[in-house]
Amino acid sequence: MDAVRLLSRPQLGIVEWNGYGPVARLRVVSDMPAPPRMRTVEEVFGSAFAEEEAFQAALDQSLAPRGSGLLFDLVAGLGLPPGSAAVDVGAGEGYYCIELARRFGFTVHGVEPVRRHLDNAARALAAFAAAEPEIAARIRIDQGIAGQLPDPDASADLIWCRDVLEHVPDLEAAFGEFRRVLRPGGHAVIYQMTATDWLTPAEAARLWPPVGVYASSVDPQHFEAAIAAAGLTIDQGIQLHGEWRERAEEDRDGLSSRPLLWASRLLRNRAAYEERFGTGAYEAMLTDSLWCVYQMIGKLNPRLYVLSR
Repeated sequence: MDAVRLLSRPQLGIVEWNGYGPVARLRVVSDMPAPPRMRTVEEVFGSAFAEEEAFQAALDQSLAPRGSGLLFDLVAGLGLPPGSAAVDVGAGEGYYCIELARRFGFTVHGVEPVRRHLDNAARALAAFAAAEPEIAARIRIDQGIAGQLPDPDASADLIWCRDVLEHVPDLEAAFGEFRRVLRPGGHAVIYQMTATDWLTPAEAARLWPPVGVYASSVDPQHFEAAIAAAGLTIDQGIQLHGEWRERAEEDRDGLSSRPLLWASRLLRNRAAYEERFGTGAYEAMLTDSLWCVYQMIGKLNPRLYVLSR
């Protein structure tokens, strides 16, 4: 038996694995239902809905979904000491740079390609420095892209990359850079959106272009093949499906259902929103709203990865 640790909670569609070699071998437990058979009217209304109220009451019970803090739990599990060097690839406006430095005592280099994000990150870091100057001194954020990181070879203990690589057309180059920058024994913690078989080609064609997502980069098989090609090992993987969206809905008063309402309004009132905000903004907002909805209904499946060099 190959060295594989498989932990599953089928009701949440979560799979975790460990393995040896450049690619961890994975047995997937799928919670996607089999194609339904055609039922008679008697079967539908005579038996399928016979316990409708009890079924709905069961669905009102929380499945205790984990939240986005799971990413920090994965970092904590690596046991990296204070002073370790971390690179935040796609640092955005600097939130995770600050959190990694504050929570773990890391020295953090953020790399971000978008000028607006860099400007906002500089303001956020300046404000943070006024309150916690010693921690802020361990953070810097520069312009750069995943496929050409500005960091020296073997200089980082950790690469953090959240919700970024779907915008990268050449995953092999990006993971090659991850391997180059990581020290031997270093790790990468990645949050990545992937598509499922429930997302139709027509939906994908509408969904990806407005937000700069490359179809190949949200294909989980291609994503994991690129990891292997770079010589990195998948130590752990978690398929989240709608778990984080459930947590947001339960904890934050409809945070996940609000985009569903927005999508309906956007579809019914396109002309007015386009006139006011422009076509680009309209298409991006519609896609962002569907992005949340599709996680809840199984068309998109965010995944977490812990990699090692």
